[in-house]
Amino acid sequence: MATSVLVLLLALLSHEPIASVAFRVDLTHVDSARPFAFTERFHRAVRRSWHRREVLEARMSRSRSGIATSVEWGDGEYLIDLAIGTPMLPITAVLSTGSDLIWTQCGQCHECLQQPSPYYDPSDSSTFAALPCPCPSCTGIRTRCTLRRCHYNATYEDGTISLGFLATEALTFRGNTLVAGFTFGCGTKNTGSLSNSTGIVGMGRGPLSLPSQLHPSKFSYCLAPFNSSTISHLFLGSIADLGSCFVHSTPIVLSSNNYPFSSFYYLSLQGISVGDTLLPIPNETFQIKADGSGGLIVDTGTVPTYLEEAGYDILRKELISRVDLPVANQTYIGLDLCFSLPPGSSSPPAMPDMIFHFDGADMTIPPQNYMSYGFEEGLFCLMITGMTGLSVLGNYQQQNLHVLFDLDADVLSFVPAMCDGL
Repeated sequence: MATSVLVLLLALLSHEPIASVAFRVDLTHVDSARPFAFTERFHRAVRRSWHRREVLEARMSRSRSGIATSVEWGDGEYLIDLAIGTPMLPITAVLSTGSDLIWTQCGQCHECLQQPSPYYDPSDSSTFAALPCPCPSCTGIRTRCTLRRCHYNATYEDGTISLGFLATEALTFRGNTLVAGFTFGCGTKNTGSLSNSTGIVGMGRGPLSLPSQLHPSKFSYCLAPFNSSTISHLFLGSIADLGSCFVHSTPIVLSSNNYPFSSFYYLSLQGISVGDTLLPIPNETFQIKADGSGGLIVDTGTVPTYLEEAGYDILRKELISRVDLPVANQTYIGLDLCFSLPPGSSSPPAMPDMIFHFDGADMTIPPQNYMSYGFEEGLFCLMITGMTGLSVLGNYQQQNLHVLFDLDADVLSFVPAMCDGL
């Protein structure tokens, strides 16, 4: 798809909508450039998600106890290529729908993580400008004014921490889409993991995320199958179009300020079916609670789907009753339910579609998007597991699904698609 040259001049600290924002960016899997066989790539992804779940559950527990906490979703599964500064320096960042800030490591940092490309040095760029203090962008819970600079503190669910200061800079997407005066974080002390990248691009609902600064009316993504080498895609603005009459749409649930996880995109999951069987899950199982816990979020950075334990237990029992295989004594780290395949198996048993019933929309999940089989290990595993305090729709269930976020209408739409053909 050809992309015309587009120059977007954002006035410093301006929040004027920019109706002409429209471009496409390719996404690559974090392990695609590494010499891993599919099995090892799969294990690495599931282990990362398991660690994210462990940390998030601990923070949910502290939040329910009345302990204030700032939550970001880090160490995702998909990378976005862009360039920063003048002259342009190519960087690769983790795409995260569960975080807000856009930041990259700065070369003059006190503590830096290893990255695959040169560190960004602000002194080499003619378009760099430290954000002055006080200013409207330095009023969030993760920022503070010190010595006339706006310092940030970003802590992520995988244990990654970035400390630094806010600045404005020119960002370039896909080689010819320039955004000037973009607010970003210059990371000067960074610990944890960056998944072979240089920083994070937040796509959440906060004021410093990519959508909040560019003001596109909508964005969408289409994730290629996990076992494919094909790139995935992110679309922003008018180019984000599902282009089908079979679109399903559900409201994005707006969480009020008392919820500790307001950057996330919540959906109202009202029930689950396996084949023609509607599971007897109580209506309130996946709803947001008064203390801010509960609910279901959409996430590109988590591989399996996590369901509130009460709902997951019912789903687990249903699948055990349907699969004519013994439950395996061992599973992959991060998964709960696996079945033992007969020796010499070359194909998985037939399974029905699973349906997630959202408010006003049914999401049909084919068997290959909720079950995974490893013939080498002899395991047939459910790519859904239980969690306490929050449910997460993971990227494994979003394979070959074109997902669109209408930010003006607060509606999420989706349609099955061959993502490698977009």
